Amino acid sequence: MFSLSDKVAVVTGGASGIGEAIVKMFLSAGATVYSADLSDKCVEGAISLTADVSNEEQLEAVLAEAASAKGHIDILVNNAGIQPLGILFEDITTQDLARTFEVNVNGVFYGIKHGPKYMPGTGGRIINTSSFVGLLGVPAGSAYAVSKAAVAHATKCAAVELAPKAITVNAVAPGTVLTPFVTNIPDNPEIPFVTQRTPLGRLALPEEIAAAFLFLASDQAAYVTGAVIPVDGGIAAGWEAYDLPPVDENITKVQSS
Repeated sequence: MFSLSDKVAVVTGGASGIGEAIVKMFLSAGATVYSADLSDKCVEGAISLTADVSNEEQLEAVLAEAASAKGHIDILVNNAGIQPLGILFEDITTQDLARTFEVNVNGVFYGIKHGPKYMPGTGGRIINTSSFVGLLGVPAGSAYAVSKAAVAHATKCAAVELAPKAITVNAVAPGTVLTPFVTNIPDNPEIPFVTQRTPLGRLALPEEIAAAFLFLASDQAAYVTGAVIPVDGGIAAGWEAYDLPPVDENITKVQSS
């Protein structure tokens, strides 16, 4: 396993779901982990800090507190986010749009802005949570999908800016993950819909997503920056079932038209 021994990590949105899995995996790899979340729920062994990432002052205060013990942080995971789905362009409100971007985009920007000042001169790791829907168009999820596309591009911009400081900036783009947010919805139609279209034929486990964060946080990923890595069972690459007539029939139709 990739070691994070003697590393200090801050994980936003660490109280549940993917964030909780990241906190657990970082702890098992030897890191000191601060979980920054609106909830004070915390994985045993981690240190809970309460913050709304859409509030710049609160997020910077969390980073400063996490850095105070050893004088720095090594890893910042900008994971906190909200997921308003099922809303068409014509139905989204100003408030829905603003709040989605305040948390999902501004929260990442504030982390990228303030995180580096608490990182050692030898470098650091910033890892953002994007999504497979930030890589392809989807209906009824525009605000969320566009916010995650913004995270993916912000990752690339930050990677270029922070490279002279030896700080790598990458993103993970998960597919649909078996977290309570997904499984607690009765008869959630997203589960069969995505399962049927995912080449590997199933949804992700939180630990499978966290494993990508662990690699990017490790010393072995020192030459990886600006990457947006899909961990989605192949769905962003395409789907394998496509009911079309044989190719020669299509050619015949084109020739005779």
